[in-house]
Amino acid sequence: MKDSIRVALVQPKPYPEFGDPRNIGHGLHLLEKCRGQDLDMVCFPEYFPFVGEEELAQVARDLRTYIVAGLVEQDGDRLYNTATLFDRSGRILGRQRKQNLGALERDHLHMSPGDGVFRAFPVDFGKIGIPVCIDFWGQPEAARQLADQGVEIIFNISIFPILRGHWKTGALVRAFDNFCAVVGVNTADYNALINGRRYHQHGGGSFVMQPPRLLDKAAFRRWFRSLDSVDDWVTVQLDELEQVHIADVYLGSVRRYRREFYHRFGFQRV
Repeated sequence: MKDSIRVALVQPKPYPEFGDPRNIGHGLHLLEKCRGQDLDMVCFPEYFPFVGEEELAQVARDLRTYIVAGLVEQDGDRLYNTATLFDRSGRILGRQRKQNLGALERDHLHMSPGDGVFRAFPVDFGKIGIPVCIDFWGQPEAARQLADQGVEIIFNISIFPILRGHWKTGALVRAFDNFCAVVGVNTADYNALINGRRYHQHGGGSFVMQPPRLLDKAAFRRWFRSLDSVDDWVTVQLDELEQVHIADVYLGSVRRYRREFYHRFGFQRV
């Protein structure tokens, strides 16, 4: 397993309607910025690009990277808001359906809730979780389930027209509770059009959270003795504009911090 991975946070400015077919073309255009970056993961936000499985599978093959995208899954007569995971060969490795649906999703987009079981997906650099939006930051259950399955990094695809500060705060608590890295991806700021009505989506603020990088054998002890804040866990936070940001995540530090911290306090976790 790798000690360090390279991740692309794709924070797009979508077309106004969620299901606009132009969003997949726009997403592919943004992915051109990822060529030559030797990436391990590309992460899009919730409901973006909404459709485009074949196109995303091809890009995953071309870039030799995993991709997490916000797609709508149809199963019979039901629709699900899912984080869909493609592997480096373009195969769909798994989906995570969103459980906690907002009124807009239920009443206007006609989504059905997931089953509330949060699954770990093995990849070539460890295990990952992909809970959608408030399923992760709003309640502790998703992170607890995933950490107990050995997940070291969580990709939290989201749309945040409101509560962006709550998102960051909640995600930081989950990261510290479970000593995992978190990559949260939002849309850029834009105006959505839903049933003919405009809604301002106060976008931006995508982030990377992770324990401080271990530079030597004494790094954990120094951090442990001086701890009065976990603000330094936020290593990336984007502004409101559309962008593709490449970040390094140090999974070796996640593993060491989790092991040492749990041992110090006797936590009976993985």
